[in-house]
Amino acid sequence: MEQSEKKSAGLLHTLPAEGWLAQQPVEFQIRIAQAGRLTIVPRGGLLYAVGDVPNAIYGLGQGLLDISIPIGGDEEVTVYRAGPGFWIGDSALLAETTRSITVSAAVESRVFRVPINAVRRALAEHPEDWICFFRLNHANAILAVSILAEVLSLPPRARFARMLLRQAGPDGSVQATQEDLGRLAGMSRAAFRRALSALIEAGALRTHYGGVQIVDRTALQRAAEER
Repeated sequence: MEQSEKKSAGLLHTLPAEGWLAQQPVEFQIRIAQAGRLTIVPRGGLLYAVGDVPNAIYGLGQGLLDISIPIGGDEEVTVYRAGPGFWIGDSALLAETTRSITVSAAVESRVFRVPINAVRRALAEHPEDWICFFRLNHANAILAVSILAEVLSLPPRARFARMLLRQAGPDGSVQATQEDLGRLAGMSRAAFRRALSALIEAGALRTHYGGVQIVDRTALQRAAEER
């Protein structure tokens, strides 16, 4: 194996063994690793904003990313908080249009950035890579539709429970303030307080500094299935 490939293979081991890139062919993973670099984004730092001209795609190695959409004028609402293994930025780049969402770091995050020229060069040299990017686009589209379907069809407590199950780490911890949790679930303060209190009383959750802990995942899953 050449030195550059060894370096790329080593870099891949520093990225999450989950998510879009980890599911693609090894040869493609190596090309992506060779094309990008890791960078630290401070809490509140922007990867990009609505209206920006795309210049890269991004993969989250460590930390949390907030995905926000415009709802009129300069107002935006955060609809999703992504964890390690999440990739984004391909859609506007490949469609050659401006960004339609804002992506920012909810906490200090380690992000893998692949610049636009490297993506275009890889596709020119390896047109078979298009299917990998279509898979990423499809996965993020399904995620967006699922979030919309939950907002339209589920009662607040079920929606809140599903959001917690998505956001929880392997240890069942969800790192977010209560204000952030209510915002991510798209709930009013009153509805959020009722849902949180009910899940705590049911023994599904407990609060801790900076977040909540899933105590009984089965109970939380039952709440998530309520209609």
